[in-house]
Amino acid sequence: MTSFMKLAAGSLLEDESQLVVVCGIGGNMLGIPADPIQEVLAPPEIRPVHHAPDYVRGVFNLRGRVIVVIDPAVKLGLSAQILDGETRILVVQSGAELVGILVDRLVGIFPFSPGQMTASPENLPESFSRVVSGFFFLDGRMTGLLILDKLLGSRDAGGDM
Repeated sequence: MTSFMKLAAGSLLEDESQLVVVCGIGGNMLGIPADPIQEVLAPPEIRPVHHAPDYVRGVFNLRGRVIVVIDPAVKLGLSAQILDGETRILVVQSGAELVGILVDRLVGIFPFSPGQMTASPENLPESFSRVVSGFFFLDGRMTGLLILDKLLGSRDAGGDM
């Protein structure tokens, strides 16, 4: 176990921390709670879906299951992400379904506690304010914490995927 992992594990036992996967999405640093993340994959062949919303990049087969891949950058009003060697797909549990979330790159997994949150900037675009619960600083960079159900448009959260 690395010293960082020992530090993280100790931190998790001492307070109300949870693990957050920090990644790049459309050039922004955003955190996603680690609990619903099932797998992290290099992008396989993604097949387009005709007449799907613009944020749906397509589908792929994961051990016999069809996984829809969404591009959260498009949902946030940014340009579609370009697939390269650092691009990853986070396979997350959303209700009864598995969904793939396309990310520019993975930064790492970090312990996080609600006490680290700061208020959202007043000039935050509405597309972000609907899906980001707040911000925290990681290595001096402001990082938004995504509300996964709202990003994915979970029917439980009152949205539409």
